[in-house]
Amino acid sequence: MLHIRRLRVLRGPNIWAHFPVIELLLDLGEIKDRSSEEIPGFNDRLKSWLPSLVEHECSPGVRGGFFQRLDRGTYLAHILEHVTLELQTLAGTPVGYGRARETEEDGVYRVAIEYEEEALGCAAVETARSLLLAAIHDRPCEVAAELTRLRDLCHEVRLGPSTHAIAVAGKARGIPVRRLGSENLLQLGWGRRQRRVWTAETDRTSAIAESIAQDKDLTRMLLAAAGVPVPVGRPVTSAEEAWRFAQELGAPVVVKPRYGNHGRGVTTHLDTPGQVEQAFAAACKEGPDVLCERFITGSDYRLLVVGERLVAAARREPAQVIGDGQSCVRQLVAEVNRDPRRSAGHSTVLSLIELDQTALAILTDQGLTTESVPAVGQRVPLRHNANLSTGGTAADVTDLVHPDVAARAVEAAQVVGLDIAGVDVLAQDIGRPLEEQGGAIVEVNAGPGLRMHLEPSAGSPRPVGEAIVDLLFPAGEDGRIPVVAVTGVGGATGVARLIARLMRARGDLVGLADADGLHTGERALSSHDSTGPEGARALLLHPRMAAVVLEVAGEGIRSEGLGFDRCLVGVVTQVGVVAEPVAPGGESVDELVRVKRCVVEAVTPDGAAVLNAEDPLVAEMAPRCRGAVVWFARDPGHPIVTAALAEGGRAVVEHDGCICLATGETREALLPLSRVAMTAGDPSAVHGQVQGHLAAVAAAWALGLPPRPDLYRA
Repeated sequence: MLHIRRLRVLRGPNIWAHFPVIELLLDLGEIKDRSSEEIPGFNDRLKSWLPSLVEHECSPGVRGGFFQRLDRGTYLAHILEHVTLELQTLAGTPVGYGRARETEEDGVYRVAIEYEEEALGCAAVETARSLLLAAIHDRPCEVAAELTRLRDLCHEVRLGPSTHAIAVAGKARGIPVRRLGSENLLQLGWGRRQRRVWTAETDRTSAIAESIAQDKDLTRMLLAAAGVPVPVGRPVTSAEEAWRFAQELGAPVVVKPRYGNHGRGVTTHLDTPGQVEQAFAAACKEGPDVLCERFITGSDYRLLVVGERLVAAARREPAQVIGDGQSCVRQLVAEVNRDPRRSAGHSTVLSLIELDQTALAILTDQGLTTESVPAVGQRVPLRHNANLSTGGTAADVTDLVHPDVAARAVEAAQVVGLDIAGVDVLAQDIGRPLEEQGGAIVEVNAGPGLRMHLEPSAGSPRPVGEAIVDLLFPAGEDGRIPVVAVTGVGGATGVARLIARLMRARGDLVGLADADGLHTGERALSSHDSTGPEGARALLLHPRMAAVVLEVAGEGIRSEGLGFDRCLVGVVTQVGVVAEPVAPGGESVDELVRVKRCVVEAVTPDGAAVLNAEDPLVAEMAPRCRGAVVWFARDPGHPIVTAALAEGGRAVVEHDGCICLATGETREALLPLSRVAMTAGDPSAVHGQVQGHLAAVAAAWALGLPPRPDLYRA
């Protein structure tokens, strides 16, 4: 019952959608003839376990539509689809596309379910199946525990908030986005136009600049030399030396590690020898090098600099709880940590507050313990620093930043050498110049977290992901290189090779993935069949690639989808010469057309599909193309060609023994077929070779390549 015979993860555009889906072959087994309203108590159990399913509109198109379908009666494949979608949404990745279709085998369905994170999507499928079986058999189901498990998995596998924001912004600009590995490394764009990002660091973030930013004393020295306001400070080797320096400066002071991040080991507002001694010990836990510097009175601000401009600013507050007169500190912390925006680490916009040794020491300084009950409205700080990673919060103040403060922040980033920087400022009023109020820049951070700007605790979110993408790709750039995809039942390999040859004539490095292997220029990287999506991904990853030509086999599309999201030119050689069924699984010609049509549907609006006018099944794909269509045919008078030319279209035809470029009434002869390189064979083989040359010429024409008759000759 509810047996999943096959699960496929379609990572690229596929026969279902232009985005990733999980495809199931689901066997309902003995429950195939029973719909939801016929199973006693099933609907009530499902609604009580997942009440949020009421938001699913389903075919009625209204809120509660799916519940209407349940009450009216619907099949279990359809229900599995909706439950899997909802589990993913509740876990933290909102998705909404799903389809369930009957197969020719009774009780067996094909189900497509959108996913954002592959591991989470697959886990949600299995959880949904278990939940439905429990509802069918009236068994208990620990839904809350299952949701917790899925949420934990989501936090573990999904991109962090900063990287996710950049990925979303890139996709919104039409830039290809690919995650490299399981961490937060992104490839934006393809080939020689690609850029790479890891959280808020780019491939142009200097290693020297990053090292400078890590060294707080070196950073302070460089900023001071450039006239940027910084606190007076110096390295110290002992608590006693730190206290002597504090007396020279005039306490209070700050003691912190020379190298460190996330506010670890930083202690502020120290004005007694005992406090300095404890702070020095805490800093030493992060490393042997310790700094002591003047304490700057004021609020803690983080200013985000991208390129040469300030794009966001936030006022940060340290981790704290507010008393209610009834709950102890430990209970108040537990209540704050129930906020769904909080989690361990950096996987959500806020981090958990921890009652660790630092927090306990701060409580002790206030005369409190974890069991103390603060008065109503009493503010109980649990950290001196305001880092989000230690449970702090942030309020957006971007519109309040004085232009001079913004200028100093940009200058600080440039002095260090960072293209993206988080500049930490202490000031009484961010709306006044720092010099007027004794404010200072206390740190410059490489790879700053974007969480506080994406979902501030107060104020407006800022489009910081978009700002970073705009830095990487100025207006009008999308990071794409020309991609030509060739598919068909026959002739695709030869057509792909000829197109690659024509494109290489420009002197660019052109990659080719076909049935015989993987090639970069004239160099063979592999002799294995590379017509699947992995071949495409490998070439598009290459940092010197100027263009790629991909032979796309149907099996790769069926099993994983396309290896690219869009192509500039999509070529379909032929389909209709194959008799039904065409595959061991009994695939029909109609199904094959749906598979091959994926290439046509992937053509960009400024691109073109190159289609065989003499194959009716290929010709029927034309309306699915968002770009232009360039036809090819041996018969110059074919009705489709004639109609297209009358409407201002283009075609490549055989005319008077020549390959001709046809527009309107014009027939421009490219070269005689007698001088085209072809192998001997029977008439059907020769026909296929001629069509292949016509298709390749049409693709070159669609790409805007200049005519090169010499490249076709024997």
